[in-house]
Amino acid sequence: MKKGFTVIELIVSFSLVLVIVMFLFQIVIHLKNLYTISNLKTELLNKQSIISNQINKKFSNKTIVSLSKCGSYCVDFLYEDGSNSTLTIDYDNNTIEFENYKTNLPDGSYIKNAKVSIVKAAIFKDNNNNSLLIIEIPIYNDKIKNQDYIIKTIYQFNDKIYNLSAVSFTA
Repeated sequence: MKKGFTVIELIVSFSLVLVIVMFLFQIVIHLKNLYTISNLKTELLNKQSIISNQINKKFSNKTIVSLSKCGSYCVDFLYEDGSNSTLTIDYDNNTIEFENYKTNLPDGSYIKNAKVSIVKAAIFKDNNNNSLLIIEIPIYNDKIKNQDYIIKTIYQFNDKIYNLSAVSFTA
C-alpha cells in the first residue's frame, strides 16, 4: 500500500484553499475601502467644523453692518466697529478662506453652488432681530455618494437697522 495524496485530492485541496484566499482577499479590499471612506468623511467633517466655528465665532462677537462682493468668489463683511472679514471661495483649488484661516479640501472634493442669502423671518417682532443672513457652502466628494458636507452659518439681524443684501457667487 502506497501512502500519499492522489492528484485528485491535491487539486481539490488547492481549489478549496484558493477559494478561501480569494474570499479573504475580497474582505481585505472591502475593509480598506471602508477605512479610506471613513478617513475622508472624518477629514471633511473636521474641515467643515473648523471653518464653521471660525465664522460663527466672529459673527457672534461682532455686528455686521454691510456685506459686499470683493470678487467673483469673495464676500467682505463690514462690522460696526469698523473692522472687516473676508470669505473667499476658490473653486479651482478647492479652498475656503475666512480671515486668516484657509483650508484645502481633500483630494476629489469640490465646492458647488455656494451662496449668501437674506431671509426675512415673519415670526419675529419688528423691533427685534427679524432677518437672517445665511451662508451655505456645499462640499461634495465623488467617493461619498449622495452626501454633502455643507458649511452653513446663520446670522440673525434687524433689517430696520442694518439693510444687508444677498450676494451671489459667480461659479
